[in-house]
Amino acid sequence: MTGFEEPILTIRLPVLLDWEQDRPGGCRCLCAVFHRLPGATGCMTGAQPGLLLRVESDTETSGPLPVCISCYTALTPL
Repeated sequence: MTGFEEPILTIRLPVLLDWEQDRPGGCRCLCAVFHRLPGATGCMTGAQPGLLLRVESDTETSGPLPVCISCYTALTPL
Protein backbone atom coordinates (compact mmCIF):
# COMPACT_ATOMS: atom_id res chain seq x y z
CA MET A 1 0.00 0.00 0.00
CA THR A 2 1.47 3.34 -1.05
CA GLY A 3 -0.76 5.62 0.98
CA PHE A 4 -2.13 7.27 -2.17
CA GLU A 5 -5.10 4.99 -2.81
CA GLU A 6 -8.47 6.67 -3.12
CA PRO A 7 -11.33 5.40 -0.94
CA ILE A 8 -13.86 3.07 -2.52
CA LEU A 9 -16.46 5.40 -4.01
CA THR A 10 -19.94 4.26 -2.99
CA ILE A 11 -22.99 5.52 -4.86
CA ARG A 12 -26.59 4.78 -4.01
CA LEU A 13 -29.11 4.06 -6.78
CA PRO A 14 -32.77 2.96 -6.68
CA VAL A 15 -31.80 -0.27 -8.47
CA LEU A 16 -28.45 -1.98 -8.87
CA LEU A 17 -27.01 -1.47 -12.34
CA ASP A 18 -25.37 -4.64 -13.55
CA TRP A 19 -22.61 -4.54 -16.12
CA GLU A 20 -19.89 -6.89 -17.23
CA GLN A 21 -17.02 -5.33 -15.30
CA ASP A 22 -14.83 -8.41 -15.75
CA ARG A 23 -14.66 -8.18 -19.54
CA PRO A 24 -11.52 -6.70 -21.06
CA GLY A 25 -11.60 -3.43 -22.97
CA GLY A 26 -12.13 -0.64 -20.50
CA CYS A 27 -13.54 0.14 -17.10
CA ARG A 28 -17.07 -0.46 -18.52
CA CYS A 29 -18.66 1.98 -16.08
CA LEU A 30 -22.21 2.95 -17.04
CA CYS A 31 -22.13 6.55 -15.77
CA ALA A 32 -22.54 7.89 -19.33
CA VAL A 33 -25.69 5.78 -19.71
CA PHE A 34 -26.89 6.92 -16.29
CA HIS A 35 -26.40 10.56 -17.33
CA ARG A 36 -28.00 9.83 -20.74
CA LEU A 37 -25.15 11.09 -22.84
CA PRO A 38 -25.60 10.68 -26.63
CA GLY A 39 -24.21 7.43 -27.98
CA ALA A 40 -23.41 6.23 -24.47
CA THR A 41 -22.36 2.66 -23.85
CA GLY A 42 -20.07 1.23 -21.22
CA CYS A 43 -16.84 3.23 -20.83
CA MET A 44 -13.98 1.86 -22.87
CA THR A 45 -11.16 3.72 -21.08
CA GLY A 46 -8.82 1.48 -19.11
CA ALA A 47 -9.51 1.30 -15.39
CA GLN A 48 -7.14 3.22 -13.12
CA PRO A 49 -5.47 0.96 -10.55
CA GLY A 50 -6.75 1.80 -7.07
CA LEU A 51 -9.93 3.58 -8.20
CA LEU A 52 -12.88 1.47 -7.11
CA LEU A 53 -16.63 1.94 -7.22
CA ARG A 54 -19.33 0.20 -5.18
CA VAL A 55 -23.01 0.55 -6.09
CA GLU A 56 -25.67 0.13 -3.38
CA SER A 57 -29.42 -0.25 -3.73
CA ASP A 58 -32.09 -1.07 -1.16
CA THR A 59 -31.63 -4.78 -1.81
CA GLU A 60 -28.10 -5.31 -3.21
CA THR A 61 -24.53 -4.07 -3.06
CA SER A 62 -21.97 -4.65 -5.80
CA GLY A 63 -18.42 -5.64 -5.07
CA PRO A 64 -15.70 -3.04 -5.58
CA LEU A 65 -15.43 -2.43 -9.33
CA PRO A 66 -12.37 -0.81 -10.98
CA VAL A 67 -13.12 2.40 -12.90
CA CYS A 68 -11.14 4.97 -14.88
CA ILE A 69 -10.24 8.39 -13.49
CA SER A 70 -12.85 10.15 -15.68
CA CYS A 71 -15.72 7.97 -14.43
CA TYR A 72 -14.49 8.15 -10.82
CA THR A 73 -14.39 11.96 -11.05
CA ALA A 74 -17.79 12.17 -12.77
CA LEU A 75 -19.42 9.98 -10.11
CA THR A 76 -17.78 11.55 -7.04
CA PRO A 77 -20.50 14.24 -6.59
CA LEU A 78 -23.16 11.51 -6.37
